[in-house]
Amino acid sequence: MGAHRTGRAAAVALLAASVVTMAGCTAGNRDAPAGGASGTAGPVTGAGRSTTAATALAPLLVTAREPAVPFKGSDGRFIASYELTLFNATPLTLRPTKVEVLAPSGMVIDSLDEGEIAAALALPANRTGVQDLTEAQTATLYLSPEFADRSDVPPRLDNRVTVTAPGLPPEGVTTVPVAVAVSDVTVPVLGPPLEPGTGYIAADSCCDSVRHRRALLPVDNRLWLAQRFAVDWEQLDDRGRTVSGDDPSSPADYTIFGKRAVAAAGGTVVHVVDGLPEQVPGALPASITLPEADGNSVILDIGGGLYALYAHMQPGSIAVSVGQRVARGDTIGLVGNTGNSSAPHLHFHVMDGPSPVTSEGVPYVIDSFETTGQITSTAAFDQFENTTQPLPVQPTPSDGAHRDELPLDRVIVTFP
Repeated sequence: MGAHRTGRAAAVALLAASVVTMAGCTAGNRDAPAGGASGTAGPVTGAGRSTTAATALAPLLVTAREPAVPFKGSDGRFIASYELTLFNATPLTLRPTKVEVLAPSGMVIDSLDEGEIAAALALPANRTGVQDLTEAQTATLYLSPEFADRSDVPPRLDNRVTVTAPGLPPEGVTTVPVAVAVSDVTVPVLGPPLEPGTGYIAADSCCDSVRHRRALLPVDNRLWLAQRFAVDWEQLDDRGRTVSGDDPSSPADYTIFGKRAVAAAGGTVVHVVDGLPEQVPGALPASITLPEADGNSVILDIGGGLYALYAHMQPGSIAVSVGQRVARGDTIGLVGNTGNSSAPHLHFHVMDGPSPVTSEGVPYVIDSFETTGQITSTAAFDQFENTTQPLPVQPTPSDGAHRDELPLDRVIVTFP
């Protein structure tokens, strides 16, 4: 019995030996496709099978979730946001130490080090700061490479991940490139989702905030990311406060409370929820059901297979009904604090289906707005959001007029 290895020790030895074999046997195979098999088709699925012998075990399996859809952000750069699923297929504890994003030519477009990977890697209960993947653990890596111009975005983004673990070579093991398709779909150009005004905050917008961008939900036996490009619109008063009254526990004392949510595009109303009560600001409700999470809400079919969600509006304020046609600028309802909400705001996002949960979020741009600064950090926003104190705002190089761009996280916006 003493001569037999444990399963974990045997796995380490097999992985280490296979990595050495891979290094010695695959150097000449430079024509293999990125992340996929080639050769004859299997008789059952028709998928390609490799015509060569396997060279190594892969400690980390990487898969792409959805194609990237480039859009222009309010910083003037084009962003291609997407996610990779990382699965630890071993009994080891793997640490990702390097991620490279490559063009089809092999040119490295972006590279993340160990600390940057941890900030971009998420688990269901921990949306940032994940350093290691334990045995059979799955995590999601959120990437958003930026480009100076739309023409700079390649038709495919290849991704390599290097991991280390005790027993593996010191330099780690790097995955084969995994391709993410870049869609050429036209990004919808919308109007503002709110009445004309100043001081609107694009809270938790793309791309590094975790509340929306990383809100993967397991529903109906798969994961969905409907809130990928969602914004929680709040508002500063002329003194820089989100609470313009004296009582942060009263929804009516918030600057944005009662402002008109308006149709960002013409469309047809396909879903309405009304009659849910206002929540007390300051904390999320202790218990709420999934159908109640969006509060009093409206979904518009804006055409092209796309839908817009307006959430958390005041009870009794919904101005539209199912089946009604609306024109851009028509009133949808009044901003409130219903559903899963800790402060009055308008939650707005665009998705590829009529469900606010079982859909995928789609980027969009707003045709005309101005920016006048940015809240200094998410931590500062969270600290002062439910107080009568002014929020710290800093200027940005992109302040001024914007056309056909998505307001990015925490920028201060004026809608005409």
